Amino acid sequence: MYEDNLVIRKERKSLSNVLAYSVFILFTILTLYPLIWLFYSSFKPQLEIIRDAFALPKDPTFGNYIQAVIKGKLDKYAINSIIYTFVSTGLVIFLSMMASFAFAKIKNKATPFIYNSFLMGLLITIQAILIPLFISMTRIGLRDTRTGIILIYVAINLPLAIYLGTEYVKAIPDSLIESAQIDGASYFTVFFRIILPMCKPVMVTMLIFTALACWNEFMLALVFTSSDASRSLPVGIYSFSGPLATEYGMQFAALVIGMTPMILLYAIFHKQITRGFAAQGAIKG
Repeated sequence: MYEDNLVIRKERKSLSNVLAYSVFILFTILTLYPLIWLFYSSFKPQLEIIRDAFALPKDPTFGNYIQAVIKGKLDKYAINSIIYTFVSTGLVIFLSMMASFAFAKIKNKATPFIYNSFLMGLLITIQAILIPLFISMTRIGLRDTRTGIILIYVAINLPLAIYLGTEYVKAIPDSLIESAQIDGASYFTVFFRIILPMCKPVMVTMLIFTALACWNEFMLALVFTSSDASRSLPVGIYSFSGPLATEYGMQFAALVIGMTPMILLYAIFHKQITRGFAAQGAIKG
């Protein structure tokens, strides 16, 4: 009787595994196929796309990419996006780690209030602050400037980064900091020589989240920029939905150009996301 029950359990478990893997495979196909189709379609001439949109390219060409860069000015916009992403991400990581150290390890009566005020930023949508932000940036002369875009990107990405950093720093033993202070270390020394080296996993997580958010951000860049000197790559790609809307090959090439850097970034650092969230428990253990 026991052996029969064991066999039944194994069969049920096997069936459950088959169903689970079937669902995973289905979702993987639904996720990857549009990307694969977009990639090989970007090498197809316009006539091939019109004749059969799903067929593989018979006469592959890089002309779509060349024309997309020239007509869409994607080279200028890509430089702006690189500047926005690198500068904003660097500032977010540095400022959030300093704030996280203060919130987690420097006790003060005002700390909970200030920390919760930052977390309120996680609940505020961009649409809710778009109009007052536009008026403020226009009055201080930062609309349609790189500085203005960077300040906005830093502000909207700080709350999540501070939350991640604070929860991580809380898990670092206070004894390490106390020992360093007994030896005469200042808060700055503790921060740069103890906190930052131990927080590399969560800093990589911040890097991925912030870089993805800044590189892919569209609405703010569209609203707050009006000249080629400050427009970002997503806004440049959006221009292909206007007069160039029928140039499908160039549209596909522009989309591939826009998403490739972030796919590579995620492919390189995707394990760090899990480490960043799991490291808190590892430190406590």
